[in-house]
Amino acid sequence: MSGQRAFVAVEVAEKCRARLEKLLPGLGREVKSRMTWARPENWHLTLKFLGQLEPDRVTAAKDALKGVPFEPFTIQPGGGGVFPGMKKPNVLWVGLNAGGPECAALARGINEALAPLGFPEGRPFLPHLTLGRVKLEKGDDWRKLLKELRKVEWPSFTVRRFCLFRSTLRSNGPLYTELAAYGPGARG
Repeated sequence: MSGQRAFVAVEVAEKCRARLEKLLPGLGREVKSRMTWARPENWHLTLKFLGQLEPDRVTAAKDALKGVPFEPFTIQPGGGGVFPGMKKPNVLWVGLNAGGPECAALARGINEALAPLGFPEGRPFLPHLTLGRVKLEKGDDWRKLLKELRKVEWPSFTVRRFCLFRSTLRSNGPLYTELAAYGPGARG
């Protein structure tokens, strides 16, 4: 078996995925740019992208993640932004109204656990949920869109675990497979 793409993430509660499903048709009508929108069933908050890994590295990462300190915490999505900036956005995202510091602490713990295995820390962590990726920008008023996005009311939910996922790229979108879960009562 050759390498597999892997990442560590928090799953988004079903009630937030349902809200996203209701939001996407309106966003699709509002945005002129060509976008690849998040699929509600795949929606997650990435804590660390690991990249392409050989099976032995996946096993080592699974074991290292068992030592990450974790206590359940509450998240509430809210607000939003674009990466890298308004002039040429590549990613449209929703931020967090609650749970950001806890997500950042969890991401630090994951980085510390994986650093001895040679995983680089990467760019600074900013907790966000990707709504869509801009494939071809067509002059949208991103400031207006973000102002509207701030009005969206998202439900809060309790994060009870984090997971290591495999990402399989397919023509109709990625398939995410849980490889291990960590937290109280989770299998690792």
